[in-house]
Amino acid sequence: MSQNKRMKFAGWIILLITLGMCGIFSILYSSDLSNQNQSDLSRKTSKTLFPILMYNSDIGMGYGIKGVVRNYYHANESFDTILFGSSKGEQWYKLAFSIPDFELRQGTAYPCAVDVTLEFNKRLKSNFFGRGNNSADNEWQFPKEYVRMQLVGSRAFTEQMIGEIGLVLTHTTVYDYDQNLLLASTNVVGKGEFATSCLRAQFRRDSRDSRIHPHRGWTCSLTTSIASKAIASDFEFQRYQVELTGYRQIGSSNHILAGRLWLQQQYGDAPYYDQCIIGGGWTARGFKENRFFDHAACLTSFEYRFPIYSRLGGVLFVDSGRVFHGLQAASLNNWKMDFGGGLRYYLDNFIVRFDVGTSNEGTRMFFNFGHVF
Repeated sequence: MSQNKRMKFAGWIILLITLGMCGIFSILYSSDLSNQNQSDLSRKTSKTLFPILMYNSDIGMGYGIKGVVRNYYHANESFDTILFGSSKGEQWYKLAFSIPDFELRQGTAYPCAVDVTLEFNKRLKSNFFGRGNNSADNEWQFPKEYVRMQLVGSRAFTEQMIGEIGLVLTHTTVYDYDQNLLLASTNVVGKGEFATSCLRAQFRRDSRDSRIHPHRGWTCSLTTSIASKAIASDFEFQRYQVELTGYRQIGSSNHILAGRLWLQQQYGDAPYYDQCIIGGGWTARGFKENRFFDHAACLTSFEYRFPIYSRLGGVLFVDSGRVFHGLQAASLNNWKMDFGGGLRYYLDNFIVRFDVGTSNEGTRMFFNFGHVF
């Protein structure tokens, strides 16, 4: 990246921090917030810490900590932190701040909310398989890292109608990509060091009874993301997504059926890691991370969530989807499918997740936090 682009990116970082601080203080002292029905939002201060100790063949022994502090300053705010490393050099650091906290504001009409996220992630074993639904599996891997800063403002016009607008700044570096012979030999964009600045807008109807662990309700969201060189991005593209999720409690117990459907379409000059992707712990859990990508994608997932003992629960799931060169080329042929199960450990402020998915390409294990959807 040129010195001029570095300066522009640094300027946007400073602007993001400044806007975030302005948003935070405006909410803390705005009359709109002070006039809310505080009984709808206020909760006692809560703190949750969870030590991380795990093993994965790709990253070795993983260790770290996840922590959430909610309503410490009695402003309905929350701080969410992840510090993670591994014996093979993986690094993941994340700090998120929300006011009001996303769980406390769920199901309420609020005039304004701000979410700020800072994240660094470095993977020594990143994947590239080529574009398209018929790309072949391979074992070539290489390092990739990103630094991301995100500022999102939202308003709930009613208890179920929410609008969001945000700015996402990402600096991504793909190292030693010649270790992946396929990536080195193609003209796909994204090799090297780049900045992506993206404006994001979302409108959704959300009737879930919880953001952390929904038992009932559904969501319908429309999301638009626009990256432009006018806001210091190295790329110009647009991505549109429609997502439906639904949750149904079986009887009065904690047995829950959950489903998801989303469609994505992307236009323009996006790097391969910002296109429509299926594969990994958040999409198709029986496939490697970033297994399939193209200009469009469709994905469905179903889960049966059930209690095991005390805070420990289990899940059975099936995922199915595929990528297309465009939604106009959508087909019911050659859909990728996986199935599996996992464990959930339910804490007061977040959920610990462990999944094992199986497909015709093998078995994958994923450890993370929060439900997949």
